[in-house]
Amino acid sequence: MTRIGCLLVATLAACTVGDGGKPMNTPPVDKHASATIEPTTGNTVTGTAQFTYSGADDRTTLLLMVQNAPEGMHGFHIHNVGACGNNGMDAGPHWDGAAAGDPLAHGLPTAALHHVGDTGNIGIGADGTGTMMMESATWTLGDGTATDVVNHAVIFHVNADDGTMASAGARSGCGIIMATD
Repeated sequence: MTRIGCLLVATLAACTVGDGGKPMNTPPVDKHASATIEPTTGNTVTGTAQFTYSGADDRTTLLLMVQNAPEGMHGFHIHNVGACGNNGMDAGPHWDGAAAGDPLAHGLPTAALHHVGDTGNIGIGADGTGTMMMESATWTLGDGTATDVVNHAVIFHVNADDGTMASAGARSGCGIIMATD
């Protein structure tokens, strides 16, 4: 067999097609999205919420980094609508994903009953900065399904979240989640 023939056979063997017409040797795809958090009227909080979907373990990680915020614990959530107008109120309620449950069934992410957008609290230090990391097997990125975080808003709240709807208070920062690749 010629060198070109061997190369062609080796290439075809490496590109064996599996179920759904996808090459079996294709590495898992990672996807990314982010939101730039801007302050609402009268507030100073800024930051970024970075989402990374790992195809290798089928999980999405949120890395939240906040600056210029008041010291203490603050609720942070993914809200249903990808809009930040009206001081963040246009973002609507907490994102409930594909759940068919009670839209008022808010809880901390460790509770049995909570919205898919309930991420809990971020601690802010005396220097006005804070970081939070959270991982979810429910969230997806850029696939257009009911569990896709893209085109939703993130909200940084004035108060801590104690697991009840009204606990986190006013919306002091907002950003729209957009795919970055």
